[in-house]
Amino acid sequence: MTDIQPAAGDPLTAALARDDAAWARKHLERDVVAWLTTVAADGSVQSSLISFLYDGADLFFYSRPDTPKVRNIAHSASVSFHLEADPYGDHWLIIEATAVIDPTIAPLDLHERYRAKYAEPHAHWGLDFTQTALDFSLPIRIRPRRVRLG
Repeated sequence: MTDIQPAAGDPLTAALARDDAAWARKHLERDVVAWLTTVAADGSVQSSLISFLYDGADLFFYSRPDTPKVRNIAHSASVSFHLEADPYGDHWLIIEATAVIDPTIAPLDLHERYRAKYAEPHAHWGLDFTQTALDFSLPIRIRPRRVRLG
C-alpha cells in the first residue's frame, strides 16, 4: 500500500502517474459506480453508492438535493471515496477528500463526457438523461487530500 500525501502536490494525479497504478486508472475511467462515505452531524458514517466522473484532477458526481449525503456534506465536507476492489483485494483505490457543491459543473444531461460514460448504464437502469438531470441536479466535486493505492 502506498499513501500519497498532499505534500506530493495533487495526490490523485501523483498516485495515478505511477507505473503500478494501471488498475486504478482503468477503473476510474470505466467503473460506473463507487462508494462515497460521509459523516452525519451525530458522528455516524454513511456510505452511498454514486455514479461519478474523474476529470483529470478531481472527481465529481450528481446528487438529488435533499439527501442524507448532501446534509452530511453540509455538516462536514470530509468524505471518503473508493472503488470496488478486485476479488482478492490485491488492488484498491481509496481517496480521502473534501466534497463541495460546484455549480460550475455542467448539468449531467449537457456534460458530454458524463453522457458518453453513462449512456449504457442509463439504458440499463431505464433512465432518461433529461429527467435524471432534473432529479440529480446538484453537482458535487470531490477534491482529493490523501490517496491510498494498492
